Amino acid sequence: MSPIAAPMPAPTNVPKNAPTNADAPALLAVLARLVVKDGVSLGLLPEAERQLALAWVWAGLPQGGVLNEAGINAALKAQLAGPALWLRTDHVELRRWLVDAGWLQRDGYGREYRRAPAPERHAALAAAVQGTDTQTWAAERRAAHEAERSARRERWARQQAPLASA
Repeated sequence: MSPIAAPMPAPTNVPKNAPTNADAPALLAVLARLVVKDGVSLGLLPEAERQLALAWVWAGLPQGGVLNEAGINAALKAQLAGPALWLRTDHVELRRWLVDAGWLQRDGYGREYRRAPAPERHAALAAAVQGTDTQTWAAERRAAHEAERSARRERWARQQAPLASA
């Protein structure tokens, strides 16, 4: 399991009900529930879960440096094929969500993109996912979820076997 980043200093001007860095385990538990799903629409998620999903994609983007449109598109497509496989969107819509929410910066012409510093209001989300190998973490959660489902199916099949032979 990937480590959780060290807590960040408390940001200023953050709403009183915003998650804190102490909430990182709870945020990761919500994220673990989300990454095993399939076909989740960003627009239908509650705001807190949408921001967590965007923070998740943000954590998997290259840090530092500027990407052209083709570069950011490739990075977002890689996220949607791996750590963010559970989202039902395309790279263009995802890019718009990230820019509009402040997780991604672009120049006025849409030619240059860079991963933004975490929006101040979402510092706890960023702290929860920062430094996580998103690909490995999501794959581990999906594998564990599938193993649990297989075990439940096997238990159910064993329970049904005596009924079928009767």
